[in-house]
Amino acid sequence: MPASLAEFAQQWIAEARARLRAGQFAETDLDALEERLGRPLRQRLLYLHAREPVVTAAVIAMAEHDPASSAPPPGPVREDWPYDTVLDAMRDGWQVVHFPQQMAPFDDRETDIAGFEFILQKWEPSHE
Repeated sequence: MPASLAEFAQQWIAEARARLRAGQFAETDLDALEERLGRPLRQRLLYLHAREPVVTAAVIAMAEHDPASSAPPPGPVREDWPYDTVLDAMRDGWQVVHFPQQMAPFDDRETDIAGFEFILQKWEPSHE
């Protein structure tokens, strides 16, 4: 399934054009599109902690919160992080909604937080 509504729309248009050229496009195709677009959107959140307060810094911890999942979010220690930097996540369609505080430099060993926290979001059609 496409990861975003825009990807879905692009894929649907390409397939609809092919069906139209083949003489196979029908009103039911529009009904299916209308049903898909009528689904509510859900917000996913991604917390990324980076070594520095810049989007190109290495990610050192993360947590993803998906409202459609009944499982608790995985812990910050993972072997299979999908992104090495915040910029990688942005390239994958995540939008930054919170940048870390940059009032003064600090040493992670002297605080209770892990790195610089970026909060990102993605809006996707619900699968309900």
